[in-house]
Amino acid sequence: MKELRELRKGLEEAVKPGNDWLVDAIFDLLEKQVARSDRLEKENQRLRERVAELEKSNPPQSRPPVEESYSLDAEEKRRQRKQRKKKLTPKRKPGRKPKKDKLDCVRWVDILPEGVRKKDCDIINERPVWHIEDGRAVRVGYRVHRQSWQPTPRIPGVLPRCEYAIEIHVLLAYLVYIIGMSIDKACQLLRFFCELPIERSQADAMLTQLGRHWTDDFDDICDQLVAAAVVYADETSWRVGRLNSSLWAFTSELHCVMLFGCSKDRKTLESILPPERFEGVLVSDDAAVYQQGYQGQKCWAHLIRKMVKLVLLAPENRVYRRVLDDLLALYRDAKRAASDGRLGCQGREQRVADLEARLCKICHPHWPPTNPRLKPATSDIQVAFRNLMEELMRLMMAEQLFEFVMNDAVEPTNNLSERQLRNSTLARSANRTNKTDAGARRQTNIVSVLESFRRTLPDFNIRTVVEQVGASLHCGTRMFQGTGPPHPASA
Repeated sequence: MKELRELRKGLEEAVKPGNDWLVDAIFDLLEKQVARSDRLEKENQRLRERVAELEKSNPPQSRPPVEESYSLDAEEKRRQRKQRKKKLTPKRKPGRKPKKDKLDCVRWVDILPEGVRKKDCDIINERPVWHIEDGRAVRVGYRVHRQSWQPTPRIPGVLPRCEYAIEIHVLLAYLVYIIGMSIDKACQLLRFFCELPIERSQADAMLTQLGRHWTDDFDDICDQLVAAAVVYADETSWRVGRLNSSLWAFTSELHCVMLFGCSKDRKTLESILPPERFEGVLVSDDAAVYQQGYQGQKCWAHLIRKMVKLVLLAPENRVYRRVLDDLLALYRDAKRAASDGRLGCQGREQRVADLEARLCKICHPHWPPTNPRLKPATSDIQVAFRNLMEELMRLMMAEQLFEFVMNDAVEPTNNLSERQLRNSTLARSANRTNKTDAGARRQTNIVSVLESFRRTLPDFNIRTVVEQVGASLHCGTRMFQGTGPPHPASA
């Protein structure tokens, strides 16, 4: 405190007269800090004495010296080591198996160039390949021979650089994309029933390889679809990652194209069915994307569903019920005329004219252009009813309602393509959609080829499909006999 008094005296002499209040404020603050420092010093001394007493009664145990740094980087490295240790189990080691551990095969097969003796060739490769034989997975070894100036012969029924035969690819693709199982469950099924050692990453790589291998076959299916006489089309919503997209199905008698993750626009439709090349009949609903450029048959089921919905929303309205009964009677008579084999071309034209006259009689009283005395619509149900009457008249004048009466090969509904979307709709409800565009493209190729096989092969089973795919691999040809440049849908 003596030093403070001397400092205060020196400051009073140095400051100008009238600023004594500043000196008082400074020294009041200093006195408070000195008093606080003395108090903390006494409390610190008391705590030291207490710690010394506790150490005498309970001496601290010796600890090993800590060499690692407790920085953030060191803590992150420790966490990574713990995670890696959890993944390692004594039964399974990470990484790829060496080739010498894969050579315990049930038999070995020599692969020779055509027309060359074994003694004139050299062994250039030994590859073990998993096959399914009698419902059980077996490993077969292949010794590939060739002469130095010849190309390397291909192993029959095996894709390049793959340890699994084509029947395993097809079986896995059918389980995942046709049955609707997840890749993990498909691997568990193959491990349990076929004793096939396969992991999820291997299965995913096999599906990717198969999808790329079938890209040209998908283009051939698109070309064959353009040449079809009748094509049924329908679409539904789909997701790729977090983006909303569409799933489009194009089905003919012998071929099927499933576009996953596409846009529902005119460009996508013309990439599959170019108007300048497609001369058949397109059976679809009355969406705006189908309304121009195609000879069409509109789906009667969609039109009748709209009328049924109006009757359910307004059950007390007798007009709606009468119109529904008249439309159902008209549709049944049209189907009866379409299946009447006694009718010739002129007879069918006469039946279509009679059906169109009956449709006009049903719609005219409720269509504003022909009944100006109609009152303006005052509710959403009335607006929907008048829109349906206008739609029926527009489709009748465009000659897109009774094409199935004139052509026996045309169905009155697009139920064929709707059934094609059923399994995919269930998968979408379970959030089993595509995560990336590459996954959507892979599923498009695989599902289109398998569903086309379902329509092309007399017996659709694993044996017949593998025969077709294996013959294509052995001969280097395409499975659907496509010719010409790549299809625009593959661009």
